[in-house]
Amino acid sequence: MIDLTQNKKNNVFVIYGGYTQEAAVSVRSGHHIIAHLDSSLFSVYEITFFEKMMVCVLDGKRFNIDLNTFSFTTDEGQTIHPDYCFIAVHGAPGENGQLQSLFELLDIPYFSVNSRISALTNHKYHSVCYAKSHDVCVAKNHYINTPNYDIEAICEKMNFPFFIKACKNGSSIGVSKAYTKEQADQLIKETLKIDDEIILEQAVSGREFTMGIFTLDNQIIITPPSEELLIENNIDFLSHENKIDSTKNITLTVANVDASLLAKMQDFVRNIYHIFGNKGVMRLDFILNHEDEQLYFLEINTIPGMSPQSIFPKMLVAAGMTFTHFLTQTIHEGIQQNDGASYA
Repeated sequence: MIDLTQNKKNNVFVIYGGYTQEAAVSVRSGHHIIAHLDSSLFSVYEITFFEKMMVCVLDGKRFNIDLNTFSFTTDEGQTIHPDYCFIAVHGAPGENGQLQSLFELLDIPYFSVNSRISALTNHKYHSVCYAKSHDVCVAKNHYINTPNYDIEAICEKMNFPFFIKACKNGSSIGVSKAYTKEQADQLIKETLKIDDEIILEQAVSGREFTMGIFTLDNQIIITPPSEELLIENNIDFLSHENKIDSTKNITLTVANVDASLLAKMQDFVRNIYHIFGNKGVMRLDFILNHEDEQLYFLEINTIPGMSPQSIFPKMLVAAGMTFTHFLTQTIHEGIQQNDGASYA
């Protein structure tokens, strides 16, 4: 374990917000992180987006971030540099590798997987193809990157129902489910207005789970599985609206699984973590297919939601860890490991 009493008070920049539809979720995540950072160990600065600029909000004032150094200068002329950047931006530029690339160039340690893995996992089609190339089970799928698609050919290949997903969005934004050719055609057209790349994914009937995995103190930690209670809540799938609307009463809870299935899930999650770099924090979504009892990979979230309503902080509690301890250890280990770090 790290002896935190020997560490100086580090400057931590918590970056949240953005210009995508996920900005509101990101703001809640950022505020929750800030509220749980230990102020005796860290000097915390809020970094967000304003009029196409990144700014630090300090004492009610906004100070522009110099992207050449990712620092800002106060009214008193003091330039503040980060010792660590905690990326809490969901979607671009937080999950797609852009901020990661900048921090790698500036040699600033940060919260996230590296820029290459971020770009890969941020793209739903690329990530499932990459997983499949490593013999991981994935649902049958079809990729579209043009408005001139052939709906007849698609319906010959895909069985109903199937999902239509924007490739580069999170929080289930741009995710829908089609049951007929006419419905699929309309939903594809609507989704192409959100993202110029989409994936069609065969619906798999079964229990849907999510698990967190990360490395702390040189140990890989896997949280207990949580299950999306869709049928119990009379919901067909977990859409963006269902995620953010508390009246839908969506609950994610520690799943009731036997020891054999739990071990199978842990091996599955550990294998995917290894495939995608064996570093950082990942929340993995997958489904237990009723037909063949196989686990099917759905997607990876490398900057999971961290608001009070988000599942990841609850996963930490289920794993016997407080949110503050997770943040403290993650930041200190990131700073310590940064000397001579390689982002390859």
